[in-house]
Amino acid sequence: MAILPIIKILAILGGVIGIYFVLEEQLDINFDPSKMSKDKDPSGRSRYLQSVTGASMEDQLIEVLLMISSCLKAGRNLDQAFELIAVSTPPPICNEFRTLVQERRLGVSMVEALTNLASRVPSPDLKLAVNATIFQQETGGNLEDLYRQIVLTVAERKKIMGKVVAGTAHARLSGNLVGSIPIALAAIITAFHPQYLVPMLENPVGQAVMIVTLSAAIIGLMFINRMAGSILPEAEEAVVAKNEARAKGQARWPILRACLAPLATLNRSISGEYFKKLRAEVKFLLEASNKAAEFSADEYIAIMEVTAVIFLSLLIIFVNPFSFGAFFGLLVVILLSPIGFRLPRIYLGHLIKKRQKNIEFELPYVIDLLSLAIESGLDLTGGIAKVVEKSRNTDLIVEFKMFLADTKVGKSLEEALADMAERVRVLSFFSFVSSLIQAQRLGAEIGPTLRAQAEQMRYQRMILAEERVNKLPVKLLVPLVFFIFPSITVLLIGPAVLQMQKSMPGIMNSSTRQGGVASAKVATTTADLSKSIILRDAAAKNMKVQPAPVVKPVNESEMPKTQESGLTKPNFQAAPIVVEPEKDAAAGDSTADETGN
Repeated sequence: MAILPIIKILAILGGVIGIYFVLEEQLDINFDPSKMSKDKDPSGRSRYLQSVTGASMEDQLIEVLLMISSCLKAGRNLDQAFELIAVSTPPPICNEFRTLVQERRLGVSMVEALTNLASRVPSPDLKLAVNATIFQQETGGNLEDLYRQIVLTVAERKKIMGKVVAGTAHARLSGNLVGSIPIALAAIITAFHPQYLVPMLENPVGQAVMIVTLSAAIIGLMFINRMAGSILPEAEEAVVAKNEARAKGQARWPILRACLAPLATLNRSISGEYFKKLRAEVKFLLEASNKAAEFSADEYIAIMEVTAVIFLSLLIIFVNPFSFGAFFGLLVVILLSPIGFRLPRIYLGHLIKKRQKNIEFELPYVIDLLSLAIESGLDLTGGIAKVVEKSRNTDLIVEFKMFLADTKVGKSLEEALADMAERVRVLSFFSFVSSLIQAQRLGAEIGPTLRAQAEQMRYQRMILAEERVNKLPVKLLVPLVFFIFPSITVLLIGPAVLQMQKSMPGIMNSSTRQGGVASAKVATTTADLSKSIILRDAAAKNMKVQPAPVVKPVNESEMPKTQESGLTKPNFQAAPIVVEPEKDAAAGDSTADETGN
């Protein structure tokens, strides 16, 4: 039996070593220099470098951009720079540039080849460089200066994101380790003491508790990962927001709009100062939430009215305030009717907040792209148009489309920018618009201004990430206390509690028997103590204590009659105790003398 734990430990170590060698074989970590001569790879690299550098394409991007900038400074063109990268860089980025070089040799245009490269590689920084290069190819700007700005921009972005990743690494690792403690503890207990969890698995209550425990541990781990991963999405995910905003002009909910048409017509016919203000407010909220294409202001006011009626109906059906009196019910209806009327407005406010977060999240990337577009030779309107053309239909791009539409209908540039800032209402976006307006008024260069502003935004986001990192340990207490620690407690104490409950009846019987013997001993001790007290009192009063009364049977006729009803007549009668009266001390002395004589 003593050798069994050693065997288990050796089995676990053997499994770990086996998994390690399997992973080593899959990744081909063993690097054999003798294979380099047989490898037809022009770069002279084996699968070792491909496996190691496969996860670091983002790190290779800086080196690639520096090589392109150096080639342009040396007087070479883009095709020669791409061929040099395809030959002299390690995988996997060299494979992508080899494909680009082959496409160019087959007659594909530079713009199309770069677009294919950006679609194959999911890197926002590479897309930034590709789009800037495409802008230069279409406008004919200075390519050398453009790539110098691209290198500076991407390097600054990498620096900020590297700090954020380094700051969040401790929080992510701590959360994952603490969250995996219950699962690891269950595995360790099962490996070293398989019979310990058997009571939990045999008892239905224990099975339910185990399921709840594992579910709580998994939920706690999910909470921890979400809290640690949401510190700053830019650190791990693409910097472009994932939301896809709906294009302006696409109306939805045709059946709902048809049902609301009579009420909307009635709202249009209503005039008054209150309805004018309400209509203007709803129109602004619809535009700010990008819902203006779905509903008009009067239609959305009709939705608010229908919501108020439904809210009051549900209130009367389920709560019935009129049961407490007509006056109280009427008062409740009057006070709560505005709540149902403003629920759709609250929904629009929620959409606006979400849209503002998306815009603020995407703004630094778009500003970098816009600054590179302007550096390539475009003006502000042309740069925004190119950014819209090369980007997805996100919330910020929708605002840029509305800005371009305003400029086409005759609005001035400053007026269109001010209207766009008023719709968005984000502080960083206000700063962006004000810098553009100031540069237009003063005739200053817009590119350096935008780069400085984008750098400042990234720095502010890094400060925000550091603040969230410092708050994370306190926030992690919630899933730890309510999900992880209860799971650990159940795994450690649950089987012991069930085993104790199973053996509880025997413990109770033995404790009952021991309690009966102890009670008998206490009763005997109490009787002896009472007897000694009586003898002491009798000696103090010079009383003769008669022996214990003799119980003898008597006839029923000799028993005294009792006046209480309902009493059972006893079969025995106790003899009366006769106590002699106290005599004088002298008589007692003389009697004693006579007896002595």
